[in-house]
Amino acid sequence: MSVRASVSSRQIGAAARAGVAIWLLALAGCAGRDAPTAASADGALFARGLQDVSDYYIRPVTSRQLALAGAARLARLDNKLAVGGSFGSPVADALTLSYEGRDVAFFRAPPDKDNRQWGATIDKIVATAKQASPTLAALPQERIDGAVLAGMTRALDPFSRYSPPDQARDQRAARDGFGGIGVTLDTADDAYRVTAVTEHSPAERAGIRPEDQIVAVDGVATAGCPHHEVIHRLRGPIGSAVDVKILAQGATVPRDLVLHRGYVVLPTVTMSQHGGIAVFHIASFNHSTARRVAEGLAQAQRQAGGRLAGIVLDLRGDPGGLLDQAVALTDLFIPKGPIVSTIGRHPASFQRFAAAGDAVAPSLPIVVLVNGGSASASEIVAAALQDRGRAVVVGSSSYGKGTVQTVLRLPNDGEFIVTWAGLVTPSGYLLQSHGVVPTLCTAALPDDAGGIEAGLRQLTAGAAAASPRRAGLDEAGWAALRAGCPPRHTRP
Repeated sequence: MSVRASVSSRQIGAAARAGVAIWLLALAGCAGRDAPTAASADGALFARGLQDVSDYYIRPVTSRQLALAGAARLARLDNKLAVGGSFGSPVADALTLSYEGRDVAFFRAPPDKDNRQWGATIDKIVATAKQASPTLAALPQERIDGAVLAGMTRALDPFSRYSPPDQARDQRAARDGFGGIGVTLDTADDAYRVTAVTEHSPAERAGIRPEDQIVAVDGVATAGCPHHEVIHRLRGPIGSAVDVKILAQGATVPRDLVLHRGYVVLPTVTMSQHGGIAVFHIASFNHSTARRVAEGLAQAQRQAGGRLAGIVLDLRGDPGGLLDQAVALTDLFIPKGPIVSTIGRHPASFQRFAAAGDAVAPSLPIVVLVNGGSASASEIVAAALQDRGRAVVVGSSSYGKGTVQTVLRLPNDGEFIVTWAGLVTPSGYLLQSHGVVPTLCTAALPDDAGGIEAGLRQLTAGAAAASPRRAGLDEAGWAALRAGCPPRHTRP
């Protein structure tokens, strides 16, 4: 059964107009409470970072390259500092540390691939730089270490990065879940207003509702308190107690609640149903994404009396997330065959992902919406469904982030996010820089419900040109294909 014959543009247009975009807490941008940082221990922290990158990065890179890039970042903290080559050094193949243009110290360069010695050398450079620079000496060691580690990843590619401990903890919470009460907050007008309550969470069981305000946490008033501080006060070990003062909407007197924190995974999926069409807006991919879509699909089938006409997966503005969730989501709709492959330098980076054979909707017509903000995991889903003939992809060309990052936890509780593999679609083309070019391009139309509906009218009228084959295209062919449907970055 074809998508074109079974899903009308009017149905999907109405569904798109009624679609609701959820606001997802931007955890990566929040700073947390100060936490103790592991000492470098003769460069052990730096050596571990060098070892991890040299082991896992998608292309060969030496410890020397990474170490020099990291040491060079000290100038970002004090521009009077500089780390350079051996010019003027009495030691052959040495590094020079200078301050205000004057040579301060020389350091013998270890062998290019000796992670341990390069870690110790960076540690010595940092210690000497702190002696020379009052600015550096006044900074917390964590910030200095972070600058060096960030410099190492800056030598790699745009998607590899270092996350300091507090940011890394928040990122782990977004990916894996955390101990909390299950609310999403808006901080407008200096009031912590609840905008969403997670199903089956401690907050829902306690009767907290959207539009309620959290006015105090553990006896500390939230008014005037930084957003990140309120978030971290609400979080804690699963099962631990937290005192929350709630002002219900329309009430004048707050009530005191004692909640026991539960396991919370941030919601990434919003489902609505319109005229027999189930619309899923997917904001990102975390550990609950595929399960929430499966649950929403079952609910939509029940509401439609088993006569669901089709599905819309709205991936516009979805930056991606977990690879396994992209595979699991695609697996819901493909009865058998390949979904995506990964290739890299590390032996474990060569993997093939295929449908498990237990799809819950193997034949329902599907439309996938993408734009220039659709990247990574969302591109895996769109490309697989397009390549396998399971969906019509509508919109503008996606971002083109076709690499996989692995998360490497460091001794200081920070993380290296390092590119270690590239993504290959079922038809055999690389996603990196190519992305997903829609079957039906609406780049010339507004990136909203009206533009989508207009494009779908062309599709159902048979006016849309056949999408060219992707497999076998050279770079010139890809450039021409994407130029014909340029990415639009407007969020829905």
